[in-house]
Amino acid sequence: MIPAPEAFIDGLWAYARTIPMGEHPWFKGIIEHRWSKEQIVQGEIQHYLRIRGNAIFFSHIAIHAAEDHQYGLMNVLLENIVEELTGPKSHMDICLQLIEEGGISQAEADEAEPAPGTMACIEMINGFCARHSAIEGMATLAFTEAQQGGPGGVAEKLYAELRGHYGFSEYAAENYRVHAAEDAGHGGRQIDALREWATTEEWQAKIRHAVKLGLTAFTLEWDGHVQAMTGRREWWPGVAPLELKLPRVRLP
Repeated sequence: MIPAPEAFIDGLWAYARTIPMGEHPWFKGIIEHRWSKEQIVQGEIQHYLRIRGNAIFFSHIAIHAAEDHQYGLMNVLLENIVEELTGPKSHMDICLQLIEEGGISQAEADEAEPAPGTMACIEMINGFCARHSAIEGMATLAFTEAQQGGPGGVAEKLYAELRGHYGFSEYAAENYRVHAAEDAGHGGRQIDALREWATTEEWQAKIRHAVKLGLTAFTLEWDGHVQAMTGRREWWPGVAPLELKLPRVRLP
């Protein structure tokens, strides 16, 4: 018997808590004042290198939803696209503001080399969304966005520290104020959609795989922030052991 949709979502949250966003050294280091302002700007360049391609994976998800006549998913996705990619300033534009305050132009940021973790995240998310269904693509994003937004979320904490302790301007820190306001809604709507789809063993397996891939990919991106800041090729292990479903070895 498969878990009920709500129990299934609880299981996905349990996995997310093994690599919680707020405990990653990129975020925790800012909250605990371990990084310098210069290091934070370098980390944000890696963030920019990833989000400048958001339109790529959003387009893949939208195309799959349209091809399969999944109009409900298209509406959920449209809310994300409107908030992230349209208006006077996109999320990419807002991300650039902190980088610009660090004295780096968009042209210079575009020439920056992605760190190993950043590179891995970009290829994982874009490639997966190109080859899988709209709901699976949405699943790669849902639990990261849900952790970032809302009261007490990671973005709200970062915004407070960037403004208060580090002294970045409101203009520079705006990206995290916007994420705090919008991402809880993004993640919540996406998780609601996953809950509606998680009614068969096949779809639960597909969604579980997509969620794990997405959480892993974004963790690798944040590893890339730290790699660019420190010059060390290090990978965060999370806060709990990795548990995999594996066959038992039977050596003679």
